[in-house]
Amino acid sequence: MLHCYARSVRTSLGLVLLIAGCHPSATVEKTMPVASLGSYRTVSVRVHSSAFAAQGQAMYLEAQVLEKVRQKCGFERVDRADGGAADVLIDLNITGTGHGGGGWVSNSSTATVDTLLVLTDGQDGQLLGAAKIRGKSSGMIINNAPPENEATGAVAKSVAELLAKSGCTGPRIAKVVDPVVTPPDTGSGGSGSAAIAPPDESHRAEAEAKNDLGKEKLYAADYAGALGAFQAAFSLVPDPKYQFSICIVFGVQEQWDTAVAACQKAKSMNPPPALAAKIDRRIEQLQQRK
Repeated sequence: MLHCYARSVRTSLGLVLLIAGCHPSATVEKTMPVASLGSYRTVSVRVHSSAFAAQGQAMYLEAQVLEKVRQKCGFERVDRADGGAADVLIDLNITGTGHGGGGWVSNSSTATVDTLLVLTDGQDGQLLGAAKIRGKSSGMIINNAPPENEATGAVAKSVAELLAKSGCTGPRIAKVVDPVVTPPDTGSGGSGSAAIAPPDESHRAEAEAKNDLGKEKLYAADYAGALGAFQAAFSLVPDPKYQFSICIVFGVQEQWDTAVAACQKAKSMNPPPALAAKIDRRIEQLQQRK
């Protein structure tokens, strides 16, 4: 929400002008808390831009996000993505910028910055969630700085607040580790119940390549491309982790019912405990947004 104030000024011509001032703001659109982050200890941040006009804002956003996440969260280390491996990757893409604001008054000093946030588990490469964030400047020039800087700072603040709502504050907790499962004895003498057959692994390498392509498409805000790649991976190897990624793409596009159905399908496939917990949380969040 944009918080504003106004005051009147009488000019030498006897006219009364209304001068408004607003604080910078950011709104989180078409999303929800992105993951349960309490078990993650180290973070890498990567920022790029799909909008040519916003390329100069990428480095500024990176610096702002690093600063605000370090202040807000309880991670042990928060660095740029080239600083080494990390438990979780924060991937930010400036997808668009604008000037002038909206409504019946246009202010050339007002700037907006639209950003896509994607979180990825740095250990297993699994997507954790995605969010769309719009930052808006106050409409006032501050220290001769471009209004885009103020809007970008508002985005960074919103990123930190969103991560805080997702559990990044406080001491780190133990991470759920999937147990090593011994394949059941399928000999003729067995009398146990039938087990769910594991997926055919003969196309796993190709499926992983499609999955990696899907993540790159999502990082670039190419939702149709990401969805197609994840669906292709799932068609090659019906793994619940690919289905979960499909759920995330539908969610970031605000297709709530389709996203819930996709996540429920992933849950029905007997995923390992850590992934099952992520799916349960995502379903709960999606149902709250419907």
